[in-house]
Amino acid sequence: MKRKFVVVIEETVSDEFIVYAENESEALETAEQKYKAGEFVLEPGNVSFRQKALVEKSSKPLEWIEF
Repeated sequence: MKRKFVVVIEETVSDEFIVYAENESEALETAEQKYKAGEFVLEPGNVSFRQKALVEKSSKPLEWIEF
């Protein structure tokens, strides 16, 4: 008989954006502001990393498996 399992899948998406700024700190702050404002949008097709884990009823940490 088949049993029920809960599996978590996590993806990391990435993309590159052009930012004009006076220095690195300002560039990172500008990028964050534009991301929060919806100007920089990550497309789901640019997955750079993914992993899965089986959720167990015990309190032990998840064992992530890259795939």
